[in-house]
Amino acid sequence: MKRFFIIALAFAVVLISAFFLAEKFFPAETYLLKNFIYNNSKNSFPAPEKDFFELNSDLSNLIENGAMLNDSLLLINETHPLPENYSPELIDLGGIYINSCAKEAYHNLADDIKDFYGNPLYIMSAFRTRDEQIEILESGNEYAASVDSSEHLSGLALDVYVKYYAGMGFLDSEEGQFVNSYCQDYGFIIRYPYYGEHITGIPFEPWHLRYVGLPHSKIITENKLTLEEYIESYIPGEIYHYENYFISRQKPDKIFIPEGLYEIVISPDNTGYYFITGKQ
Repeated sequence: MKRFFIIALAFAVVLISAFFLAEKFFPAETYLLKNFIYNNSKNSFPAPEKDFFELNSDLSNLIENGAMLNDSLLLINETHPLPENYSPELIDLGGIYINSCAKEAYHNLADDIKDFYGNPLYIMSAFRTRDEQIEILESGNEYAASVDSSEHLSGLALDVYVKYYAGMGFLDSEEGQFVNSYCQDYGFIIRYPYYGEHITGIPFEPWHLRYVGLPHSKIITENKLTLEEYIESYIPGEIYHYENYFISRQKPDKIFIPEGLYEIVISPDNTGYYFITGKQ
């Protein structure tokens, strides 16, 4: 019996060590493993037929009952361009337009920057028209995305700066360091992180924020994922949990929303699925 206990203990130590090594060297895969374990625990939800909704016919009913439809989790890159007829819902911030779903998060971040450091957080570039993106491409910018592959067409991307500090110099400011350390708490991610160029194809841009909303911004940052890895890590139809959040990536024909869910956000991901996020 004692020998069996020692063997079992040794096996547990090896398993735990392997898990932490995997987490260090393979964060995306480890994130999947964590969620697989949690998803198959007793906290998983049943899926009764009565809780399914036809997205096309019942979306207005969901919105009337408090659900919000926005673009927060659109994956936009060279592989997943926006359709030519895409038109975001924008809001005017003094001549600069951003996607309306990012408004509150930006104001909260900018207000805290102002309170902590006494300086305003400016937006250098947010929403761009297709014509403006074409002009940037024709100017010879080697890192500019092709016309329909730019996040700026959605208004979800914000290029930010503070006085005297822009571009890579943004990190030389206390404000830039704060943004890069804590923007996830507001619903933003550094869209092109230093560890993600092999995935995104774009070098580190500490000034380029992308709104994805909570809790997605925290999960992405905590696990050092790119948005590409994050979107694809969700198995369609499975149910995931983070703190008191329900998250699921589902087909558009039928959407499963459990009873009692509130602050529901429904967002297409531009890969043929919709993300459902809500609090329990």
